[in-house]
Amino acid sequence: MAKKPETAPSKKTQTKSSTSSAPKGSSESNWLKLGLVVLAITAACYLPTLGHDFVNWDDSKNITENPNLQLVGKGIPWSITIPNIFDLERGHVIGNYNPLPILTFALEKSLNDGEFSPTFTHFNNLLLHLLTVFFVMKLLSGMNIGRWGVLAGGLLFGIHPMRVESVAWASERKDVLFAMFFFWALLYYVKWLKQADSGGNRKRTYWIMLVLALLSCFSKVQAVALPLSMLALDYWFRRPMSFKLIWEKTPFWLLSLAFGMINLYTLDLQGSTNDTVTNFNFLDRLCIGAYSYGVYLYKLVIPYPMSPLYPYPTQLPWMVYAAPLGISLVAAGTIWAWLKGRRVWVFGILFFTFNVMFVLQIFAAGQGFMADRFTYVAYFGLFAIAAYYLDIFSKKENAEKKVYAALGVLTLVFGAWTLWQSAIWKDGETLWTYVMELQKKDKERSVLPYWNRGKYRLTKGDFDAALSDYTQAIQMDPSNPELSKDRGKIYFNMANSLQYKNQQRALLDKAIQDYTVAMSKPNISPRSKSDALSSRGAAYGFAGMFDQSISDLTESLEMDPANKTAYTNRAVAYINTNQYEKALNDYLEYVKIDPNNPQIWYECGMMQRTLKRYLHAIKSLDKALKLNPKFGLAYLERARTKAGMGEYGEARFDYQKAQQLGVKLEPADLQLIK
Repeated sequence: MAKKPETAPSKKTQTKSSTSSAPKGSSESNWLKLGLVVLAITAACYLPTLGHDFVNWDDSKNITENPNLQLVGKGIPWSITIPNIFDLERGHVIGNYNPLPILTFALEKSLNDGEFSPTFTHFNNLLLHLLTVFFVMKLLSGMNIGRWGVLAGGLLFGIHPMRVESVAWASERKDVLFAMFFFWALLYYVKWLKQADSGGNRKRTYWIMLVLALLSCFSKVQAVALPLSMLALDYWFRRPMSFKLIWEKTPFWLLSLAFGMINLYTLDLQGSTNDTVTNFNFLDRLCIGAYSYGVYLYKLVIPYPMSPLYPYPTQLPWMVYAAPLGISLVAAGTIWAWLKGRRVWVFGILFFTFNVMFVLQIFAAGQGFMADRFTYVAYFGLFAIAAYYLDIFSKKENAEKKVYAALGVLTLVFGAWTLWQSAIWKDGETLWTYVMELQKKDKERSVLPYWNRGKYRLTKGDFDAALSDYTQAIQMDPSNPELSKDRGKIYFNMANSLQYKNQQRALLDKAIQDYTVAMSKPNISPRSKSDALSSRGAAYGFAGMFDQSISDLTESLEMDPANKTAYTNRAVAYINTNQYEKALNDYLEYVKIDPNNPQIWYECGMMQRTLKRYLHAIKSLDKALKLNPKFGLAYLERARTKAGMGEYGEARFDYQKAQQLGVKLEPADLQLIK
């Protein structure tokens, strides 16, 4: 009887560390030309995303409103930008420490004349995805899987619909970037293993691996699974299981430990490690993790439904509590496969498990219990199983046409599905409208889609539509103070706009009322209450009620001394009541918290000039111009300060610089230039 391709290795084989005893489909073939076809198909499926906008689902926090990116390309030196991006406290975004993706956004902005470009960002996401697909195919080839298996695995990784979230969402730059370095590192690991037999500079290969691992960890915390993935490859290549396999990966374990601790620290800074959303106990969370694991397995075959948001239900359904039984069956099947020598199956399940287990939400983090993007790297293990068996099948007589047909059907079905799924990420309107449609079938509906679509509509100046969404959200969750507070901000923005000139006071009254209602909610957090007080203080100030404004803003700062907005709002109120000394003190408090804001240094300089503290004003304005050398108003203010000091020659130079930057001078200023 012919020997099966996955029989357990003999005792002689078990004593070797050679990679030659890995499961084989066929000898390594020249797959590159057909591999380019896979890359072309993948690119075609995602080409429409180049016309997509940013979405208000973390894109603002990561990119367009990221304080570390605001002045990039506008004169701020990289010596300030890069340390801020990599700083644990200033660099984390919503608790996530992913500095390398943020640095790539900074580079894009710098190359685009200091402006954000959704097209540029989406193009680079796609480019990184294509590079990852290429490394995946090369890795499959290095694992001794033949040409047709390599192509099938690459095609699955490229166009499986569960890839969409990682590629079409700008903020998920961290997925495609970490995965590219991750698979690149695994390629070098396979090379390092093979160098034990074939010779070569193993030390150099090891160092390259380590650098790639570091870059992957700087891209996303999921990279901590890299040494576990290496162990899965050890099993694939039939390396004897021993302590040596653990010890040789010591630097990688240390990297994983360090970045795991860093991300726990930054998540704790954000408050994301506290389960304030659901209050599920640990056993509940274990069941949630088991359920998510099972859903990811199911969606490998039928990726439906896919959603940007999987909100926690108020009560967990029975399927969640039954999920551990399913996991037990998977574990039993894996043990059976190991005992029977079904090495490919064991490798696939191990690789998948190692790369998904840290994101099963057993420990609270985030607003949803699942995410399609969590499978981006993990699915490689399962794709490898499919690749291996397709390659085995392709060796059968008259199988070639069937292989072509299978790959053709895969391309048509998953390609069309990916195109359709990508379209929902076009902008905030399409994204949240899609989520609302999905939720129509649910007994419990999350307010987040209405909340977020309202925010998006607000950014587009569609105040009435934004109000409609917020009002609907408040009706769904009247106890949520954040909704009332945010609707108050809509009314405030309406009063500030030119569209409602005759309704300003009425809109301000509505804003003040919503802020007051928000603060009356018993579940409002101290930080949120401070924000509401700051916002109400700004509304009072806009209405000319400066005493009430200062009172609210002072109380806001007593609750949260780090509330930068409250300092600027109170400074404005002090200026309007001619209390310049107090205004200056508030601006100085602001720059203690954020010393890299050129606008506030400019405000400090203006107050100091008003108080005739010319030398201090010059220092403040110098700092503003160091942070933003294209800050025309700062040149104007420095010119006025120098003129006040009698340094008219230097003042003329700054006046001319301000004019070159498009600042219009007052008649008194023009007199000094003559």
